[in-house]
Amino acid sequence: YYYIMFIYFKTSIIFNFVKILFLGQKNSRPKNNLKPAFKNQCITVKKIWYNKNYKDFGIERIIRLILSLSLFIFPGLYIRHFFGKFGLLSRKIGVELYVTFKLILPILILYLNETNNIIVVLISSYLAIETILYLTSLIYLSNEFANPISYRRSITTLFINYFEISLNFAVIYSYCNRTIPDFFNKKLTNNIECIYFSFVTSATVGYGDIFITNKYGQILIIAQIIIFIIFIALFINFFTSKVNEPSYYNSNQKNTNKWPKSKN
Repeated sequence: YYYIMFIYFKTSIIFNFVKILFLGQKNSRPKNNLKPAFKNQCITVKKIWYNKNYKDFGIERIIRLILSLSLFIFPGLYIRHFFGKFGLLSRKIGVELYVTFKLILPILILYLNETNNIIVVLISSYLAIETILYLTSLIYLSNEFANPISYRRSITTLFINYFEISLNFAVIYSYCNRTIPDFFNKKLTNNIECIYFSFVTSATVGYGDIFITNKYGQILIIAQIIIFIIFIALFINFFTSKVNEPSYYNSNQKNTNKWPKSKN
């Protein structure tokens, strides 16, 4: 009996520690109730169509409509919808778990050497497209969305997205390397080389030791470079410029370098 109570006590301490580690102190956790994400997105499309919040026209208007409609064909909206039933905190944690899953998936695909399976590669590409479109919508539809719960959190997620997209491109390169003859100037022998090539391309460095000789592969390279130039110039610059602005969650917090005083 005492042994069971001891185990229960230790487990309870560990559980509470992990809970505070990830969720923060109880009095600082958001408790907002939310509108259903799916319904809210339908309202957003309607607002854009009728110019409720923003007067747009031409190419900008088309882009805004496409981005708002594209969210319906990806899992992210439905994950937000499901977790949002339990409140704001639950939705944010659910989204972070999904973002983490999207980062881990291409790593697993490359590690398990499953890049010869076209279905797996298409799934990886599909999730990468979702990330790119969602990030674009954060700028083009910024007036339709609520302010981020934390701009620092948004920047952290952006860096995760950067690695995710680079790894998804590595999955595509690995598939092409294995299935298309003479895709690269030399046959790559492992997926580490594909990851290396993808990140070098993302950084627009181009050492020249590995390069693509296939014309369709060259189009893929152009697309990746454009995505990451936009990523750096637009997305990161947009959020880093706002990092010191108060979000609705921390709007009443004051910056201080002092440690909180002990109550003892």
